[in-house]
Amino acid sequence: MANSSIQRRQDVLQCAEVVLTNAKIVTRSACFNGTVQIVDGMIADISSGKTTASGALDFEGDHLLPGLIDVHTDHLEKQILPRASMTWDPLGAAIAHDVQVSAAGTTTVFDSLMVGAVGDLERRRLLPLMLDGIDQARQHRLLRANHLLHLRCDARDPDLLDLFLAYADRSELRFVTIMDDGPRRNPERFRRLEQRKKTPEAEIEAAIIAVATTDDCTQDNRRRLVAHCRARRLPLASHDDTTAAHVAEAVGFGLSISEFPITSEAAKAARAAGMTIIVGGPNLAAGRSHIGNVSVRELARDGLIDIISSDYIPASILRAIWHLAGQSDGPTLAEAVVLGSLRPAETFGLGDRGEIAPGKRADLIRVANRAGPIVRAVWTAGKQVL
Repeated sequence: MANSSIQRRQDVLQCAEVVLTNAKIVTRSACFNGTVQIVDGMIADISSGKTTASGALDFEGDHLLPGLIDVHTDHLEKQILPRASMTWDPLGAAIAHDVQVSAAGTTTVFDSLMVGAVGDLERRRLLPLMLDGIDQARQHRLLRANHLLHLRCDARDPDLLDLFLAYADRSELRFVTIMDDGPRRNPERFRRLEQRKKTPEAEIEAAIIAVATTDDCTQDNRRRLVAHCRARRLPLASHDDTTAAHVAEAVGFGLSISEFPITSEAAKAARAAGMTIIVGGPNLAAGRSHIGNVSVRELARDGLIDIISSDYIPASILRAIWHLAGQSDGPTLAEAVVLGSLRPAETFGLGDRGEIAPGKRADLIRVANRAGPIVRAVWTAGKQVL
């Protein structure tokens, strides 16, 4: 009898079960009231209706969504450098970042960190600190979300390749973006960005004039970076494309992702080229860009978005999804949720997650509708973390 009892306890430990019921389940194509069974961190079964099984968690009609997958957020930078010249403890910053990301309903996050940064040497100093903070938090099992790495590479930096190769073989690296906010590529955008930084007008104009007499390392950096990423099978994106010519340049280098096209012209060119288009949730939720770029709502109406990222506000993905689903001529809730879950999973090779379906990881979020979406609970691989 004793051995039998021990075996039963071991069986329970090996087959941990969670049942979520009376939930509005949002799958890739539908939304219905039902029950989800989780076994050993995986979705084992989905059924319609409510169960009366003992121990089942009653959602009281709240929505059950797949955990969001955020492929671009620079939110960690704001935690480690909350004020100019005030660097916070890396582990503390990583934990604070993780808590806010999880509370926003994100179960997989690509921490988007800068490699190289012309005119902003502080970012060079912060990169290893941020990675160290995440590594420490992961080592001590303090993270709620699954953290992956997205490197944003400044093509203007003469040292870019050396800086990139220091991190290129990290196992969590899944995505690379080529950035260029310089005066050579787009003088008007450069002028606008520098004006926002309160750079004196004389300095801005001098930098634009100097383009004609200064060496350009961006093309060589692009070529070499693309080669290194292809060798490692890392997806590559262009960034802040303004014109169809910018998109054509990206396609010429073999890039398949357009991240944050900032004009309708660029977004349409990216669609025509078959590129995956990533947009920012803050722009979509607010209805406008904070720096005068095209409204993502306009792009959405034209069918020019594939993935919604949080950009700089973790909660913005869910808000953007709710906005889209609330439009009379917009997508259904199921279709909108795909933009923040299944589509990024498919794009970046995360085939084990991104939707509520048998055999998928139980990365799930409970969302109440209280004049907008409110995250009430989060499960990562079947474990409730919030």
